[in-house]
Order: sequence, then C-alpha cells, then structure tokens
Amino acid sequence: TGVEEYSKLNDSIYWHDGEGIYVNLFIPSELNWTEKGFKLRQETKFPEQPGTALVVTAAKPTQMTIRLRIPDWLESASSVKINGKQVEASASPGSYLTLSRMWKTGDRIEMALPMRLRIDAMPDDSKMIAVLYGPVVLAGDLGADGLNDSLIIGPSAPRMRDHPMEVPALRAIGDQPESWIKPGDKALNFRTSGQQKDITLMPLNSIFDKRYSVYWQVS
Repeated sequence: TGVEEYSKLNDSIYWHDGEGIYVNLFIPSELNWTEKGFKLRQETKFPEQPGTALVVTAAKPTQMTIRLRIPDWLESASSVKINGKQVEASASPGSYLTLSRMWKTGDRIEMALPMRLRIDAMPDDSKMIAVLYGPVVLAGDLGADGLNDSLIIGPSAPRMRDHPMEVPALRAIGDQPESWIKPGDKALNFRTSGQQKDITLMPLNSIFDKRYSVYWQVS
C-alpha cells in the first residue's frame, strides 16, 4: 500500500559487492558494514542544497572502493573532494565515479550536485510537458478557490465535475526553460514569466490543500 511504500525508502541508498560500496541516493543516513568494521555517514540537505558529504568511521585503515552515482540530470560535471582536495577523476552521467584508496576514520568526501531546469515532454505529445529541477518534479500552484475541508477530507473528496479547474496553457519564450521560468523567493520555487497568467512552480510533494497541475500544454 501507499503507507507501506515508505518503509522501503532506505532500500537502495547503498549497495555493496566484494570490492566496496555503491552510493546510489542522496539521503541523510548511516551505513554500518559490521563485518568490515566500516561506517559511512551521509550528511546532506539535498535537494534543498545541491550536494552531499560522506564521512568515514573505520575500526582500522581499510582498502576499499566507494562508487558515487553520477545522475544524468546534473547541470555540469560533478565536483568531488576528499578531505578538501579536488579529485582528478570524472565519470559520465548515468554511471559511477570510482574512488579506491585506504580509508580511515575522519575521511570526508564532498560531492557537488549542480541542478538545472529541464523540460520533459510526453512521448506521444511534444507540446504536453512537465517541468523538473534536477530530479525534482515541479507542480504549479493553482490556488484553493472552491475548496474547503469537506471537499478535501474523507468521503466528500473533490468531485471535479462540480468544481472544475482550468489549467492555463503556457508559452515557451525561447529555447531554454530559464528564459521563461525564473527562480522564486525560496529554494526549489520558480515562477513563470511573460505568460497570460503566471504560475508559481514548486516541488510536487510540498503542495497541500490546493489545486495543482504537473502537466502543461505549451506552445
């Protein structure tokens, strides 16, 4: 069920094989590899902040490979530092950056995750799009007109035919989304520009008790 799904959020933050650890997801967490006497603590406020840090605790210095996932939504190549020193290595989007060395307690990996606005079109309709910032799906705030507690909660949830919602069409002004979608007044919030009716865009999971849309007809 939807409730049970949340118990699986930690399912694939880390993997391991005979050589070492894979870091797949950017979530505050701690990996305790008891057999190796090796811990890896991840410190991050991602996606509000575009980066993550990993701190090692080892019972003794340990030769190990740590592989960092390089997402395909990055704006530019990821910058990685170990103990403040830039790593002279890179990896293509959708792969892993491999770090092999003798790790000891206190070692710190810092990874920048620069994000960008991007447009995803429907496979069968290039003019029906969704807007994302990095991996974050953005939804448009369409207000709360016509809604009340009885419409939102319980068996009297909205009957859309009785309370119709008009989703405005948008117009792309330029080839890049940055030309008509501008940063908002707080992290991860944006505002369209030059539209007949401008819309505030924010992470889908941050909208409550309001009408919203994720998909937009764009000319």
